[in-house]
Amino acid sequence: MVKKDKEELSEEERKALRGSKFAPLPPPSLSKPRLAHPGGPLTTNKAAALAKFLERKLQDPNGLSSINPQLLELAVNNAKATVFQSGASSSGTRVRHVDSFGDSECNIWD
Repeated sequence: MVKKDKEELSEEERKALRGSKFAPLPPPSLSKPRLAHPGGPLTTNKAAALAKFLERKLQDPNGLSSINPQLLELAVNNAKATVFQSGASSSGTRVRHVDSFGDSECNIWD
């Protein structure tokens, strides 16, 4: 096979030659998100953290006025959803509620 000089190559042939110098990229991985303990209970302290936050705000005379009511409602709804999910969940996910992550005893809701 006879090689052509670069001047004799068409624009498309030059692009193909340049492109052939680079290896094709591998396909993106279709990995699933990993869970620390698949099938095991998820641990959360959302309800306890929200309770401690509100308790701290109630101790400050102007504490409640500094809270955005929409954000507070969202936090309460998120905590409720987590508690309800720990009940009879159709997904089979168990949520373990703890007061803090250093606690040795905790409430387990199946």
